[in-house]
Amino acid sequence: MRLATLAPAKVNLVLRVGPARADGYHDILSLMVPLDFGDGVEVRVSAGKGKVTCRVPGHPDLDGPGNLAARAAEAFRARFGVDRGIAIRIEKRTPVTAGLGGGSSDAAAVLRCLARAFRIRDAAALAEVGLSVGSDVPFFLGPGPAWATGRGERLRPADVAPQDVVLLYPEDPALAIRAGDAYRWLDASRRGAPTPPPLGRPRGIRAGSFRNDLQEPCLAERPALSPLLGLLVGRGATKAIMSGSGPTVFGLFSSRGAARRAAAAVTKEDVGPRVRVIAARTVRRQPRVTSWRSPRSASSRSTRRS
Repeated sequence: MRLATLAPAKVNLVLRVGPARADGYHDILSLMVPLDFGDGVEVRVSAGKGKVTCRVPGHPDLDGPGNLAARAAEAFRARFGVDRGIAIRIEKRTPVTAGLGGGSSDAAAVLRCLARAFRIRDAAALAEVGLSVGSDVPFFLGPGPAWATGRGERLRPADVAPQDVVLLYPEDPALAIRAGDAYRWLDASRRGAPTPPPLGRPRGIRAGSFRNDLQEPCLAERPALSPLLGLLVGRGATKAIMSGSGPTVFGLFSSRGAARRAAAAVTKEDVGPRVRVIAARTVRRQPRVTSWRSPRSASSRSTRRS
């Protein structure tokens, strides 16, 4: 059996962060929304016993058992008693370590494919498997936009109208930010300061409430990111913030056309460090799993119709 799906990137329209807990994690209040942009994931399940393999063409450093997608497949096999061979292939489009949830989304895409292949309908058990792989994985297993609380595992569906966004991802390795560093910088910035107010509860969605508590300490450590936010506002964004733990920043625009024009304009500008520009739209539902279809066979069908 061979299945395929999109592993969508995500942005955080809201990310509030509480103090560090005794276990080292932080409680969060986050509004997460999937995008119509992401990685292509294919999962092939063999008819007999076998092992888990994972390939990411063009990214040999992501091949193998350390990839979150491979770890998700192994966790699925352990939880549901599966011994079939599982071959994973990822067409990588979402930038790596970018605050866009790419690795977690790949892992969730594999779990969604395997749940269909083995007819697993226990959503709670599947979410537990996902959480064992990463805090953001349960979100990508859900139906769509959601408020996330706890360390990200408690989810409440959110009704978010489609938002047109432009993502700016700086490709300079010196600007990369690991999630652990972002949270450590936030904790350091709060030492000696008054205790932050309670995170509160999910509320109605207003552009003025979009914020990211990690942004200020990350910009202090990576000041080259600040001009990117200004660039988005200068090109018409109604709001520009950092996504997740960064370094990707994004702007919200009034329409798809406005976002595309802004993306085209930014692409032509000299913005210092090499920056990847992506125009995208938030979506209300996670993508479906489908049977894999060869691009060659699709081309053949088109030829026969002509």
